[in-house]
Amino acid sequence: MLSKKLIAPIAFIFLLAAFPCGCKKTPTTNTIDPPSQQSITITCSPNSGGPDTIITIAALIAKNSQEIRVFGFDGTFDTKMFQFQGVVKGSLTGNWAAVDGNEASPGELKVGGFVGSGTPVATNSSGTLVELKFKVTGQTYGNDQQSQICIRAYTDDISAFTPNPACTTFTLKK
Repeated sequence: MLSKKLIAPIAFIFLLAAFPCGCKKTPTTNTIDPPSQQSITITCSPNSGGPDTIITIAALIAKNSQEIRVFGFDGTFDTKMFQFQGVVKGSLTGNWAAVDGNEASPGELKVGGFVGSGTPVATNSSGTLVELKFKVTGQTYGNDQQSQICIRAYTDDISAFTPNPACTTFTLKK
């Protein structure tokens, strides 16, 4: 008769042989896509020009994970290169109650908007949130001088957007 010490190991080997585990000889891999990043970028049009050129800085968003009903951000610019002219509603905020901005101090902007009775920006949208207008001055700079305009400190429904800050570069041509 088999000893009690041998019964457990023999039973274990029998179970492995009779009921093989679900392991495969060739492993498979599954790709897990990371969640999409809510992004904000800014573009400068034109990205070069001489004094008195009016440039447009467009704040573009993509892949928002929730509706946007209100937003805000700060902006910075070189007062020796640019003079702030104003704000224009973007393609995504055209029917909003308010989209506005002001120069809180030299070279520092406060920009924001709210939907009011307009249409919120739908989830997973892509387009322009707002456009900032500047006049190129650049009188004290030489040809090919570059200057950045940046937005940062996003608030409300865009607070999780990246990158923070987002910047664009303008080149002075004389």
